[in-house]
Amino acid sequence: MPAPLLVLTDFTPAADAALRYAAALAAVLHVPLVLLHVNRNSVFDPETFTGKIPHRSEGEIAVALNERVQNMPVPVIPALTAGRSTRAIREVVEQHRPALLILGRPSVAELPDELVSTTSLDLLAELQYPLLIVPAGTAPQVPQRIALAADGNPFQLAAPARAVPEVLGTLRAAVTVVHVAEPEDDDSCRPSLVSVQQAGLLTDGQNPVSTHGTRHLDVPRGIEQAMQATRAELLVLIARRHNVLGRLFHRSVTAQMIRQAQLPVLVLPTTG
Repeated sequence: MPAPLLVLTDFTPAADAALRYAAALAAVLHVPLVLLHVNRNSVFDPETFTGKIPHRSEGEIAVALNERVQNMPVPVIPALTAGRSTRAIREVVEQHRPALLILGRPSVAELPDELVSTTSLDLLAELQYPLLIVPAGTAPQVPQRIALAADGNPFQLAAPARAVPEVLGTLRAAVTVVHVAEPEDDDSCRPSLVSVQQAGLLTDGQNPVSTHGTRHLDVPRGIEQAMQATRAELLVLIARRHNVLGRLFHRSVTAQMIRQAQLPVLVLPTTG
């Protein structure tokens, strides 16, 4: 069976939006979905901040899962586990080996955005799987234009992320490699394009590829400008674990894009 997409749900509107978006992707990719609920609290552990844990019986959870798998355009495997979120999720991930983990991002009114980025980064650090964060209200449509931000430094995808080139190739979306430079620096995208190609992130000939350089003192704002200029519908970020030279993707910039981007953000872990 092809690698599924694993969607995390806490039965909130944001999680439901992520599920619909995932279903649209899965239909094009011809893969099933795994819909996972962690029976302890919501995926975002709100009790850390409020002390409130939403309690549901197993019957209520079964009903909620069943409601969400009905009338899906692809097969959906419901999954339920219990315990600390990242530990419990790891067990299901190791069982299904998904191509992507998909997570809904609530609005700021529903949840502090710092918690969203903390949870996302914790999942990336502990599981090393590519993570797609879908903002609440995102329409369930397959992206036709993708912005792939890269800083020009070499990188190697973590093993679980090596299925992503095939995913991007199957989508056949137009990809723009984006580079943000200091105002006084050269905004040439050639090194960024080379680093992406050498990492094998874009399969030959399957995606139309272009480049877009921009100058800005603030890297996240520069990325946002590039996204607007290229009319991107999905942002891809490279998440480096231990590379102080990769200023574009150090932890705070990645977290800021996860919190602020109005588009779905696909974060790819690397080995260094």
